[in-house]
Amino acid sequence: MKITKLVHSCLLVESRDKKILVDPGVYSWQDETVRATNLSAVSAIVVTHNHPDHLNNDFAEAIKSASPDAKWYGTKQVAEQLETLGINCLTESHDETIQFIKSAHADLSPWFAQQPEHTSYLLFKDLLVSGDCQTLTSSHGARVLAGAINGGPWGAVVGFSKMVESMEDRPEIVLPLHDWHWNEEARAGIYARLPELMDIFGVKFMPLKNGVEQEV
Repeated sequence: MKITKLVHSCLLVESRDKKILVDPGVYSWQDETVRATNLSAVSAIVVTHNHPDHLNNDFAEAIKSASPDAKWYGTKQVAEQLETLGINCLTESHDETIQFIKSAHADLSPWFAQQPEHTSYLLFKDLLVSGDCQTLTSSHGARVLAGAINGGPWGAVVGFSKMVESMEDRPEIVLPLHDWHWNEEARAGIYARLPELMDIFGVKFMPLKNGVEQEV
């Protein structure tokens, strides 16, 4: 499986001759790394929830233009937003390579009064994308977990680490998402500590560099 991080929580995942794009949000779209990325031949786009850092209309329009035959998946709120762009979004999947995993967004109170509809995804039966959830207690059989290690207003590395610790069936590898908020010095410091911490749980931490394809 090949994974390319496209800033913040956006991933391009390639396996079995299929390309799946995850969470095309605004922090990603405003980055030149993403704007220069070839978005053609994308098979599917999965969106965990409709917050702007996970779903941006301009980014969605660019994907629609480059990959008009791609299938979109998301929550009802995501489907309603995409409908305004003329994009049909499925709220359930019959594709074995894309499985919805029930999950809740990290608690936003009192920052926001309401929680968004949220879903995680199991892709290719190999990669669990947790989105902005830090309370999953299972890897759902995934070998790799991609999760939010910094929530901005709502979470932190400790919450991510406790989620991994709580899993009865832990993944072999964890990948960092949702870290646009950090400067490079902060990111380097956290990335340097996480391998040692994850090793306690028998899990390998694998950092990703923006725009760099990595075999996982």
